[in-house]
Amino acid sequence: MNLEARLEGLVTTAELAGRPDFALGEATVSPSARIVTGPHGKVDVEPRVMQVLVVLADAKGAVVTRETLFRRCWGSPAVTDDSLNRAIGSLRRIATSIADSSFEVETIPRTGYRLVASAAAVSASEKPVTSRRHVLAAGLACGAVGAGVLGYRWSRSESEDPRVTTLIERSDLAHRNGAADSDTEAVRLLEQAVGIQPSSALAWGRLALARCLLSELSPPPKVPALVAGTQDAARRALTLDARQSDALAALAILPPYYGEWLAADQRMTAVLAVDRGHLPTLDARGFMRAGAGRPREASTERLEFSARAPLHVSHQFKLIYAHWILGDIPAADRAADRALHLWPKHKGVWFGRLWTLAFTGRPERALAHVDDEAGRPSFPPQLVNSLRVAMTALATRRPADANHAVASILGLLSQGPTHSINAIMMLNALGEVDAAFDVASAYLLERGRLMASVRWRPGQLSVVDQRRRKTNMLFVPVSAPMRADPRFMTLVTEMGLTNYWDRLRITPEFLSESAARRT
Repeated sequence: MNLEARLEGLVTTAELAGRPDFALGEATVSPSARIVTGPHGKVDVEPRVMQVLVVLADAKGAVVTRETLFRRCWGSPAVTDDSLNRAIGSLRRIATSIADSSFEVETIPRTGYRLVASAAAVSASEKPVTSRRHVLAAGLACGAVGAGVLGYRWSRSESEDPRVTTLIERSDLAHRNGAADSDTEAVRLLEQAVGIQPSSALAWGRLALARCLLSELSPPPKVPALVAGTQDAARRALTLDARQSDALAALAILPPYYGEWLAADQRMTAVLAVDRGHLPTLDARGFMRAGAGRPREASTERLEFSARAPLHVSHQFKLIYAHWILGDIPAADRAADRALHLWPKHKGVWFGRLWTLAFTGRPERALAHVDDEAGRPSFPPQLVNSLRVAMTALATRRPADANHAVASILGLLSQGPTHSINAIMMLNALGEVDAAFDVASAYLLERGRLMASVRWRPGQLSVVDQRRRKTNMLFVPVSAPMRADPRFMTLVTEMGLTNYWDRLRITPEFLSESAARRT
């Protein structure tokens, strides 16, 4: 059969038997034996799942429509979506659990799927693997390294119950959308999944991670139970699979990292040594490093891994900040426009758009953004008023307006951590550096003449990633006046950041940039 015919015809089990092995990133696919072998072992693949994988590989990175997959793998377009969804879900689990994320199946909304490999995906009709023994040896060597670091043990992946697969996919969708109560819904779905199949390491790992993320967004009385639940689910997952990356990530992300940056960095980096493409860990480590004096490095990494999650609101709103930090304002604007189109009233997206307008010389447009009630999330009236007077002061640059803005900004500090984070940026933009240091001392060191809320309480404003004490606002472009002030080094030393830099033997970017300007 020639290649053109093969790209259109039905892939039967008999045809699979005649297909040569082929490489997919660091994985080896054996259609005839229906086995995928990777750095973390091998797994038997159901015939239909192997058929889907072969069709995607034949396309050489092109998009394959759902109709084409139905026709070539089932022989009919009249197949339920659940059948294909289960096959795609199985391939994704193989990619992460066996193939070390060497490949991924990318969803093309309303169209189909595309196979993306870390090394060029090879058509199933070309480039047979000449030495599977060499590939297996490489996988065993990788396993031996893992054993020394995280107690890795070989385990065989078992098929998930189709009901569990569906529940996991629904929980992922809920988390990506970032809607109200979506994290609670994700936990509920995953609790159903482990009830159906208690032997599923994947379901337990996803539950651990979902509970971890929910603990960051929940009222204080609910947090202890979620922390305990995270640990329990992670323990169950790791008992079944000692390298289950979601469970490892949950335990790495769970402890607050303010003042303990090195320990947090090491925990998350250890997870990425097991699963280098684990998005929640990349996201958490990138956010942490951006607030630890490495914003450009973290932002560059974010541009790379966020491209894999174009419909995940948390990744996409943080892209706005990444482009801003890297000085690409048109790209930041495009990211904001795209995100606002998909999630028009998401608080993180809305603030990302506001700050990039306000702090890149467009305060009039920022003011219009604040005054657009139809497009604005539900905020307390005092916050809206404070933002309005701050944007007005940036636009007019009149001393009276600036004084009014400072008083309004400082008046909100006791009403939640979010207000201190916003205040530090706005005060820098207004040229009120002394006041910015006062807020930083109150929020980050709990000292000085001001009182600021450092922990979220029910009824207070919350934005994603701002219920824990944060430092990212110290290292964004608008806060350059603070970083140029001699008091800044005293502040970061007392926060413990200089110890982090010294122990890693790195120079924070703002010091490197300052030295470069002097030469």
